[in-house]
Amino acid sequence: MSPLLLFPDFAIIALGFLLRRFWMPASAWVTIERLVYYVLFPCLLFHSVVASDFSIQSVGAFALGAPLILFLCFVVGWLGLTLSHLNRVDFASGLQIAYRFNSYIGLALASRLAGQAAVANMAILLAIAVPLANILAVGSMSKNKSLDAMVEIIKNPLIVGTLLGVAVKLAGLTVPEPMMLTLGRLAQAAVALGLMAVGSGLVFSGLKGNWAVSVWFLALKLVAAPILAVIYAGWMDLPMIQSQVLLIFAALPSASSAYILATRMGGNGALVACLISISTVLATLTIPLAFTLAKL
Repeated sequence: MSPLLLFPDFAIIALGFLLRRFWMPASAWVTIERLVYYVLFPCLLFHSVVASDFSIQSVGAFALGAPLILFLCFVVGWLGLTLSHLNRVDFASGLQIAYRFNSYIGLALASRLAGQAAVANMAILLAIAVPLANILAVGSMSKNKSLDAMVEIIKNPLIVGTLLGVAVKLAGLTVPEPMMLTLGRLAQAAVALGLMAVGSGLVFSGLKGNWAVSVWFLALKLVAAPILAVIYAGWMDLPMIQSQVLLIFAALPSASSAYILATRMGGNGALVACLISISTVLATLTIPLAFTLAKL
């Protein structure tokens, strides 16, 4: 994957950052993020799954790759306690950087890579990995069982959109053409607005002496995870498009939802926000490098 192939998507992220800094107020971005999260991206996922010609039955070992990589990064990430003076909750909030992923960027890159088929495959990975990432994050930061958080996971719009598409696909139903065209238009808006929303949330302060553990988290996410994806894809002899999508998923920077959860559960929000931003910038280099070394 050439860095030039990534340029449009990361240029849109940069545009979002500039718009937030010099023109559009924070309140406007809150509305945009809600629109993208609750309306546009569920439409994109449903449309991509239904419109693609991929077979649900062919998912198999491919779908298991995402949760395996995510869980390994989570487990190994705890070794970073030896590098940190953070308390358990603060450390667990920062650890999210090592295993959480930005769905918006993942869907945008999948679309650029191979269109609806790649997006549909990415949607399957997200439907499995989003609940697991949230369960691990909530479980590691919470002092008590958080039933409300679990309910929110189940109601996640990205999961709902994907599962509805899978249900329609399995049932062999045909969605009326006018509805598919409408969903297609909404899907086109989802990617650009989603990437601008990512850019609007970039923050580059908050490390405050936590350099060693920060490097540990970032290395797991941007280096170790892609290596695991390549090894797994080769071991399972996955088809090319599934190998590429799994590598994109593994190489993604961390998600803004990590910051939201960290602040809600009393973690180190400033550290998490800064690491999300750094991972997003570094991903412009590490993603094409991962594809180059993997020869995919």
